[in-house]
Amino acid sequence: MTPTIELDRDVPDRTKDILAALPGVAVRRGKGTNTLRVDGHPWPLALVSGGLAPLAKATAPMLVALAGPDRLGFVVAERLPEHVRYVLLTAGCAYADGTGAAHIKVPGLYLHIEGRPSRRQVAAPTPPGIGVVAVRAIQSLLAEPTRQWTARYLAEAAACSTGEAQRVLARLKDEGLVTAHGRTRALTRTIPSPGELLDWLATIPSARRIRQRQYAYLYSSDPAALVTTITAHAFHNEVEYAFSGAAAARIFGATVTTAIPVTMLRIAPSLPLADACLRLKAEPVDSGANIVLVSDFGEVGTHRRQFNGPAPVAPTVRVWLDMLGEPRGEDAAALFREAVIAW
Repeated sequence: MTPTIELDRDVPDRTKDILAALPGVAVRRGKGTNTLRVDGHPWPLALVSGGLAPLAKATAPMLVALAGPDRLGFVVAERLPEHVRYVLLTAGCAYADGTGAAHIKVPGLYLHIEGRPSRRQVAAPTPPGIGVVAVRAIQSLLAEPTRQWTARYLAEAAACSTGEAQRVLARLKDEGLVTAHGRTRALTRTIPSPGELLDWLATIPSARRIRQRQYAYLYSSDPAALVTTITAHAFHNEVEYAFSGAAAARIFGATVTTAIPVTMLRIAPSLPLADACLRLKAEPVDSGANIVLVSDFGEVGTHRRQFNGPAPVAPTVRVWLDMLGEPRGEDAAALFREAVIAW
């Protein structure tokens, strides 16, 4: 008998589609509760659609406790990072995501699939022909992943030409990362999988390259006070900048690392880094730095920056990309992506 998942009518269609892609498992809508049936035995499901937040290490055990002994915790999401899947598996939960990864273990059924690796983990040539303006445009797309985009809307959001916006959208359509709807002037594009587009963006050399940086030291009693000091000096001396990397993650409220040895600042490209040091009252150093000033070519960090109080923060996608290049940044970036970006 084929294992069957019966879903309540209120379960989102995307959740049903992800489950329906599981090999050897049938999925159908029902009138009752969410249930997995294996060899005639019903297993009630505590179904969570959209993943876990803020962090799986805390919420997976909570899911088990809420499910109780009579229900199976089952998480379905567009993308579940590897460390999240591991925590769910260890806690005894089932999961499935849009990459094909899945784990279900009950008497009579054991299903475990690793899923497709993310694009940035695939050993393939990196995509050529994407400059920093195009990267800024893609970041704008990811800032509003549910929007229906036209070339004109994208040009306005990314502060680029309509021609550049059209080229970006055409390239992403060729890559299968955006879907086109309609024709000619009514043509719009949507992003079917923001997580896949984000993984692809991380493979672009120009998306992660830092062309010019300056390490410096600015006295402060602790990282929190350092943010305050930088913000005050920048305000009084007209420095256009944005916090990025792990320091920005902390400003967002996501504690993804126990210590931040160096705070990253993306400085508007019109201001030389030496001048930025002077205005911030920071001393350029070769060792012992606690801040790093990065020239923000393409304005990928300062365009569409956000403010947490008086502190300007780079867009979340840029923060994630910059975290990938920091020491031991992969794990911290994964936690930030799970807690803040959520796909």
